[in-house]
Amino acid sequence: MTQSTSMVAAINTNRRFILEMRGFTDAEKNMLASTFRLTGRREMCYVEPSEGHQRADIYLINADNPEEIESLLRQQIGVPNSYAPAVVIGRTAVETRWPFVAKPIHWMRLFEKLDEVMQRALQERDKRAQKRVESWDGKTFRRSCDTKAPPVQEVIPDAKRETVLVVDDSATVRAFMRIKLSPFNFDVDFAESGEEAVQKARRKPFTCIFLDIMMPGIDGYEVCKRIKGNSSTKKTAVVMLTSKSSMIDKLRANWSGCDAFLSKPVAEDDLLATIAKFLPSARDSMKD
Repeated sequence: MTQSTSMVAAINTNRRFILEMRGFTDAEKNMLASTFRLTGRREMCYVEPSEGHQRADIYLINADNPEEIESLLRQQIGVPNSYAPAVVIGRTAVETRWPFVAKPIHWMRLFEKLDEVMQRALQERDKRAQKRVESWDGKTFRRSCDTKAPPVQEVIPDAKRETVLVVDDSATVRAFMRIKLSPFNFDVDFAESGEEAVQKARRKPFTCIFLDIMMPGIDGYEVCKRIKGNSSTKKTAVVMLTSKSSMIDKLRANWSGCDAFLSKPVAEDDLLATIAKFLPSARDSMKD
């Protein structure tokens, strides 16, 4: 698909933003960055600076760090500003000019708040750019021929869609998983029994398999053993879903080879944080 320069800029700039985290420990940054990888599958994407000199588009401020908040309140000029805004998160609300999101983090709420403030910042950038165009004297900073140059066309590849498999005999659980994962550009396949899950896992590669333990036929423990014991499927991430939360249940899940364990009813934020760990980009970063 070809696009004009302005449309390419909208895709490359308006969708991907450099996010700088301030006042967080390295462990907190790693946790946040892991789940922010999911935004790469949304209309608006937030990524850490890949190099130290990259200028941030938006800031995430830790309200639980007194020094960082004091610095933010003292600031008169610089960033954050209306062109590169901020969102503040913490356990206790603080009064600043920036929106506040409470901890524990509700990921969709945080993503939506980032989108909201970034959209306002883009509008401010557009106003600033328009002022510069209107005040241009025809000679300074630009050549007149530049304004007549034809737009450069560029091919923008379609984003890759990945598939997850949800194995559960409950229609309610299957619907919940589809609703929560589809917005992140995942295709969601389903299986209602262990036997069906094993067959589907061998026929098609999945980014992640969400596997109920108690099902008709073979149970989730046995399904997981078969998936992890097969050379073609052993690298597939398996997340066990269960309403049982005793230590023996978790031990059995671990013995079967599962990669993670989620209790039912599944909380949306736990679901998103878990699948973020098994994205190809997350696994590649763990190898480095």
